[in-house]
Amino acid sequence: MDDIEKMTDWGEVLDGLDGIETGATTRIDEAELLAHLSKRVKGQDAILKDMAKFICVQAAKESRDKPIANLIFLGPTATGKTELAKALAEFLFKDEKAMIRFDGGEFTSADSISRLIGSSVGYIGSEQGGQLTRPVMANPQRLIVFDEIDKAHPSVSDLFLGLMGEARVTEQATGKTVNYSQCVIILTSNAHYKEIGEIQNQITDYHEMVNAVKGYMAETKDFRPEILGRVDKVYVFRPLEGIVLAQIAVLKLSNLAKEYRLTLEYVAPELVIQALKASRKRNQFGIRDLKSILEGMFGEQLMHARRNGATHVRLVVGDDGIAVIRNASQTGSAALKHPDGRG
Repeated sequence: MDDIEKMTDWGEVLDGLDGIETGATTRIDEAELLAHLSKRVKGQDAILKDMAKFICVQAAKESRDKPIANLIFLGPTATGKTELAKALAEFLFKDEKAMIRFDGGEFTSADSISRLIGSSVGYIGSEQGGQLTRPVMANPQRLIVFDEIDKAHPSVSDLFLGLMGEARVTEQATGKTVNYSQCVIILTSNAHYKEIGEIQNQITDYHEMVNAVKGYMAETKDFRPEILGRVDKVYVFRPLEGIVLAQIAVLKLSNLAKEYRLTLEYVAPELVIQALKASRKRNQFGIRDLKSILEGMFGEQLMHARRNGATHVRLVVGDDGIAVIRNASQTGSAALKHPDGRG
């Protein structure tokens, strides 16, 4: 040990550390973050608890030479992957619009990488820069989601190696190096979700299950080993069913009411079931179209309720079996009349 110390110029080593970028330190209350995520994402409790703890620890670092977190979200569509990303962006960066989202299916050719880091000088659009670089130049605090990364061209994977490893990407036209040390990187995939679902069913311990899934991913070679080596956490989303779907439907309906500046105080279970049945018929993967279905079922009634002066409403089933919106702001919760005379 003494020989090593004599041979090492520690002053030189420490001077070299001055070049490492310092990330923004954020003090996060773990319980507050968990509560925020739980309001928006249902049926993935194990993921939310682990993520809240991990993000809290990582964001508190006073210096970083990599992104705050490099994460992979696995599982079938409509299980909450995108919603969780939005919720995390909203909490960390005060606005879910801080999230930048890309679709791997749009980056299948070698030259498509120019969309991310800009075209070389002399090519059309080179002055516009890249869709991955320019937003982070403007605001270094971003949550970046790359959906179905397994579908993207290998050159995109090469790009993410640098981004996830050293938190740096160089823009082609300007030669500027962009720093991603204040970003969260999320890669998603729904590949092999049936096989992953079988692993979920066979292994009850969450962390053991995740390790088994990572091993399976390495065997399938859908994710390069170098990418997996840079990932901090892999989160496997379970298919949604039963009461969880109902909770999500009520949450989306409540958010829809808020768009009309209404507070939804109650919704009849029968109406929730109707919406879920309509969603299942339209989309075999679950609840992706649920918001548009709810708008079609109740949007017009909510609009007229607001125009009639309501602020708090209840959605119930009338004697004829049709949905009725009632004004909960008034004594007796009177039914609000539709312009054509319907209740």
